[in-house]
Amino acid sequence: MRKNIQRWALAAGAALVVLMGSMSVGCAGGDAPDGRGDASQGQEVPAAQEGPKTLKAGSTTYFYAESMDPASDWDSWYLSYYGIVENLCRVSDDLSPEPWLAKSVEQVDDVTWEIELNEGITFSNGVPLDAAAVKACWERTYAENSRAAETLAYDELIAEGNVLTIKTTEKLPSLPNTLCDPLLCVYYVGDDVADYADATPATGPYVKKEFVAEDHIVMVPNESYWGGKPKLDEVELICFADDNAITMAMQNGEIQAVAMPSASTAAVLAGEDRFTIERRTSSRADFIRMNMEHPLIQEAAVREAVAYCIDRDGYASVICQGSADPSWGVYSPTLPFGGTQGLDVTVTSCDPSAAARVLEEAGIVDSDGDGVRELNGTPVELDLYTCTNYERFTMIADDLQSKLADAGIKLNIVPTDYFLEDAETFASDDPDMTLDSYAMAPTGNQAYFANISFATDGSNNFGKYSNAEVDSLIRELDGTFDEAQRNELARQIAQQVLADLPYVFFANSEAVVVAGPGVTGLAAAPSEYYFVTAETDVA
Repeated sequence: MRKNIQRWALAAGAALVVLMGSMSVGCAGGDAPDGRGDASQGQEVPAAQEGPKTLKAGSTTYFYAESMDPASDWDSWYLSYYGIVENLCRVSDDLSPEPWLAKSVEQVDDVTWEIELNEGITFSNGVPLDAAAVKACWERTYAENSRAAETLAYDELIAEGNVLTIKTTEKLPSLPNTLCDPLLCVYYVGDDVADYADATPATGPYVKKEFVAEDHIVMVPNESYWGGKPKLDEVELICFADDNAITMAMQNGEIQAVAMPSASTAAVLAGEDRFTIERRTSSRADFIRMNMEHPLIQEAAVREAVAYCIDRDGYASVICQGSADPSWGVYSPTLPFGGTQGLDVTVTSCDPSAAARVLEEAGIVDSDGDGVRELNGTPVELDLYTCTNYERFTMIADDLQSKLADAGIKLNIVPTDYFLEDAETFASDDPDMTLDSYAMAPTGNQAYFANISFATDGSNNFGKYSNAEVDSLIRELDGTFDEAQRNELARQIAQQVLADLPYVFFANSEAVVVAGPGVTGLAAAPSEYYFVTAETDVA
């Protein structure tokens, strides 16, 4: 029996309301040249909005929900970002867990946790939230989404009034972190729900009014919201196809905020005093995923050559215009287990000549003089898939193509308007490599990304990376309570991944929100789980 009881508790429901608006855009400050200061300084303050208060916000990447069903694919993440669903716990500014719908989280022993819910919470359809409702919700999510069991493997859920007891299959030291994952959000499950994909009652401050998948959503206040009356009468979140369009829409007043703008959009808007830019360092990494089932990719020298030809410094400073930091490791250095200190790092610079040397030493040579090296008689020609929704990926792909050509590798860039973010799409397209971007520790949990992407059976291990030592370290990490030991295990995993190069992590980016005059209360959350809150307002 674990003697020490870990407890997270809040004094009152009002404190929770404050938390929801703690990471807000538009706070007073100096007139910093990067647009982080007070947008109203030296300008006419706009008059209060007459009539219904409305907000229109845009994004090229963050408003692309495919349905209103929190159990479908990654839609729970979008619904959390929209302010429709909430979790038992939420992620604070420092990427640590804190109670949300839960009043407290208690660890009883290594495999037993008791969660007491706050009183007086109802779903948007007026049905009270209790432990049985959470149990029913999770049972449906687990039946619908294969990631659920990987996120939280439980043996039993026991619902007694307002207390939910979770018995896990194994020790789960990160359970409070795990409860923050949007996949474990709480929504209403009942026979009276005709179509979850169309509308799902939940506990967040806003509910769907109109929705067109991957195009836009219009929301209105949840009249049953437990955390105080939402300040807006209507919110519209609009998907934009490219950066020029969203930049112009912000400049001409078609929208009043931008979620996670590209570096070019942020740079242009930062040059106008009327806009404010809120930035938060996150755990997000941009990376290349290798398809370890392909013969050319299976050659270690080819993977190392690719790593040598990525201009990390140029990507961070030029392409991302300073809104990203170059990465030579695996995890962001902002995390206690991140960075490269203490790790054996082979690739520490962009060096096509070093890439050529590695290939030459492996016997991968250009025998016919056409400029492309061969491996066992096969030209080293690789297909890199990149989603055009990310301007920065299109640009780094072009640069990588040029540098790999110098090293003797032919790179074909395959543009798509979608991410290869599920096993079915990845298998269908069958790329050699893909460019992707993930929040690697959105709840601060050291084991999150390792479980989904490094473990042999990970749900997002699309490239089929497999290393028995990594699998063993992940299992050990999953059962370790001591934070220092957990950080050390995460570093050991990172070291092995750096040696194997099934992924090449090349940059860490920020969570960014741009807001127009009078817009406040939009979250630029380090977790990237939250955007619209009950405190979001337009003057």
